[in-house]
Amino acid sequence: MKNLKKLLILGAGKMGGSLLKGLIDNTELDFDIVVVEPHLNRDNADLIKKNKIKHYDSIQNIKDPDFDLILFAVKPQVIEEVCNDVLENLIQRKTFSIISILAGIKAKTFEGHFENSQVIRSMPNLAASVGSAITALYANESTDKLLKAVADKIFSGVGEVIWVDNEDIMDVITATSGSGPAYYFFLTECLSFVAQELGLNPIDADKLSRQVAIGSSDIMKDSNDSLSNLREKVTSKGGTTEAALEVLMSPDKEFFNIFKRAVNKAYKKSKELSN
Repeated sequence: MKNLKKLLILGAGKMGGSLLKGLIDNTELDFDIVVVEPHLNRDNADLIKKNKIKHYDSIQNIKDPDFDLILFAVKPQVIEEVCNDVLENLIQRKTFSIISILAGIKAKTFEGHFENSQVIRSMPNLAASVGSAITALYANESTDKLLKAVADKIFSGVGEVIWVDNEDIMDVITATSGSGPAYYFFLTECLSFVAQELGLNPIDADKLSRQVAIGSSDIMKDSNDSLSNLREKVTSKGGTTEAALEVLMSPDKEFFNIFKRAVNKAYKKSKELSN
């Protein structure tokens, strides 16, 4: 990506640090990286030091403030302040490109601050920290093929990538994929609690529940079957799984409707943040 060489990463928390690691490990990308993060955790500090990456506590302290691409990985609540800091402190000899991982912050927010900039919104999830994320990407009308290719490679380094044409769909992605890991953690937590109530000790219940989740994920990843077919394959007629599913899939759809209400509430919250 010879035309996009200098990359500024604003924010190196859990997600920003995961993307930084993915960038370092990605042999297809060769950026001159600068990181701004006032509160580095130990892992990210070690990663930056080991790879001799320039790090600053604030945008104001950057010694050569001229970049081709900026990755915004700060908290959504401070985006106005951060955009103003960028405008006041970076050299604007050319229009830089923007990639954002901020939930609820629309492309028009960046367009309002940085006129004519190419903007890509992304919504990765927590699994980026282990290279198993699914990231949705949306590009504004100004974005060219080069930036799209760069964004694709950045996020492919931490998992799978999908592109969406309608920015409003990013709220759906936030509620399902962005928040999704927490739903699976909770279901696994419930399985562990029930196992304990039935007599299994807490350590074994936790180990069993975690491995059930891991093994089931591996099966889904390696199979081309539909989710319904996978469920049916493990459900023997007259067996224990069928007995459980008679409750989970009851005619009144109680479990499904509770889950649906939960995801819809997350969706509505995402739209509130976007507006």
